[in-house]
Amino acid sequence: MLIVTNHIYIYLIAVLVISAIAMVVYNRLTYYKEKRVTRKVQRLNAQLTLIMDANKTDAWTYNTKKNQFKAISKENLTETFYTPFEFSQLYDREDFKQVVKAIENIQNREQIAETLTVKGAPAEDDSSKIYEMSLTVLRRNKQDQPIEILGTQRDVTKEKKLAEDEKNLMLKFHTVFNSSLIDMIYYNADGYLTELNEKACETFGVKTPETLLKRKIKMTDIPSYREFDIKTLEHTQLSSITDITHVKKSDERVPEITREGKIYYEVMLEPIHDIHNQSLGVIAAGHDITEMVVSHHRQKESARMMEERAKALKQYIDDLNYTLKISDARLTNYYPATHTLDILSDITGEGTHLSQLKAVAMIHPDDRKRAKLLLTKMDRLYESTISETLHTKLRDHNGRDIYLTFSMMPITDKEGKVTHYFGLCRNETEMAHVEKHLQEESAKAQEEEQLKNAFLLNMSYELRVPLHAVIGFAELFKREHSREDEPIFAREIKKNTDILLDLINDILFISRLDAHMIEYHYEKCDFASLFEGWCHQGWSEASENLKQITENSYNSMLVKIDPQHLGIAIQKLCGYSARTTKAGSLKARYEYLHDELIIIVEDTSQGIEFEEVPKIFNRFMGDAKTKRIGTGLDLPIVKELVEQMGGTIDVLSEPGKGSTFFMSIPCELTTFEKK
Repeated sequence: MLIVTNHIYIYLIAVLVISAIAMVVYNRLTYYKEKRVTRKVQRLNAQLTLIMDANKTDAWTYNTKKNQFKAISKENLTETFYTPFEFSQLYDREDFKQVVKAIENIQNREQIAETLTVKGAPAEDDSSKIYEMSLTVLRRNKQDQPIEILGTQRDVTKEKKLAEDEKNLMLKFHTVFNSSLIDMIYYNADGYLTELNEKACETFGVKTPETLLKRKIKMTDIPSYREFDIKTLEHTQLSSITDITHVKKSDERVPEITREGKIYYEVMLEPIHDIHNQSLGVIAAGHDITEMVVSHHRQKESARMMEERAKALKQYIDDLNYTLKISDARLTNYYPATHTLDILSDITGEGTHLSQLKAVAMIHPDDRKRAKLLLTKMDRLYESTISETLHTKLRDHNGRDIYLTFSMMPITDKEGKVTHYFGLCRNETEMAHVEKHLQEESAKAQEEEQLKNAFLLNMSYELRVPLHAVIGFAELFKREHSREDEPIFAREIKKNTDILLDLINDILFISRLDAHMIEYHYEKCDFASLFEGWCHQGWSEASENLKQITENSYNSMLVKIDPQHLGIAIQKLCGYSARTTKAGSLKARYEYLHDELIIIVEDTSQGIEFEEVPKIFNRFMGDAKTKRIGTGLDLPIVKELVEQMGGTIDVLSEPGKGSTFFMSIPCELTTFEKK
């Protein structure tokens, strides 16, 4: 019994020892297994962290039994547990509802996995991150129910922003492209037409752009771009002129273009490249400048026509001004409302403004009445043309009174009322003075005609008297007569013959003077020695009771003159004084002054009436009352001789006191000797 009991104890101890050993072995195996599992988990976590970091992904789990969220940190692989409320604070409220809904769908086995885009909770600057979240089952129970759900999320804020920016940019591009006010045409990298906006369709008359795009039109099908290579094309601006009608007839490549005629087009070609400088295509931005060019051409043509018209107008104004100048005319405007007269010598100038009172004051008193009548007619709005020639107090450069002719016509408004008068003011001074001179010359011609008639009558009388005397005394020789009377008859015949001969000689001499047949021979001679002889010869027929005086203050004076004809002039002048002087004295003297020989002849005759002085040198002058100048040929001969020798002759006379004649002859003095 004891032995049995000992064996039992031994068996028990052995079992205990074996159990202890087994427990120790199991413990060590368990320890090493857990350590291996821990290292594996750490390695997996590290790999998960690397993957999450590489993919910029965060992970979290949701335990359906505990209703708890667990987030795994990428930095230190720590785990943070959240209640649903705490976890919801990390996301936008509305977006977290979507996350909860997705978890429910997976729990209910409606979905195996879910992918969401959610926004994070707003930061301090009100910005929110955007996450791309994927939900899937991490662990299931034996009934295949999800007990843990894995959630991974990736920060796609930048990608979303870039995508949004790209979307907005594309939206803006298409908005600008389609709504641009210029033609926008896009060719792809192969040079095919890919897109064009409505403005381009309108410009080229494309009614079905879809058909045009389907036909794969190349850029080189456009006449202006046929020389371009899209691969080497750079930024280009060009202007072109295309006759579309001609191109469509000769080379039809784009039938959708319905526009016709010539088009002026301006375009900018801009090649588009990616970041690797690879060609993406070409954008053509252009606009139709046909209307602008045509308008410019019209403007140029208009400008040219305006310039030509301006030149024509300027030429017209210059011609008109020149006409006004050479015709000595002025443009005039009279305004009845203000009673002012404007006178313009130049169309572009301001002219002279005269009041009515000042204008009348410039008129000669003889014509002021007519001037006032002219102004009164215009003030009363006379509806017909008014013309009047007025004598003014103005003087021209020759010192003559100016005569002005005003021709004024009424200018009316739309209602036919006279607003002012327009016309010309012509200088008729020359014509007026010519007419006046003609009147004077006509009167003078009539007077000369009368004088000629008187001269002829007187001349016939002067010729007949000595001729009849000669004939009468010659007849007496035929009759019975006493021989003592014959000397008387012969003397009378001789006397009348001399008178007749002198008269005929004077007529012939003045005729030669008129015909300028007299030749003058200038020579040096002593005028002092010749002067007294010429004077006394002229006074030879003077009355014996007349005192003859010659004043000669020179012993000699050598001058260059024509002694023959100067002597004739002095003799005839002295002879005229002798015949017209009955009592008193005859006096002659001379002087040399300033290259002129001044000869003065004085007498104590009855003088000449004031109104007769201008006629004294008229060759046909004859005084029928006094007969003091005979036939009137002496003084005309003297005047003509003196003037043909370059000199002048004048007379001062007072009735009852005598006359003084001044004769001036140009000459050249050589030597002289005074007494």
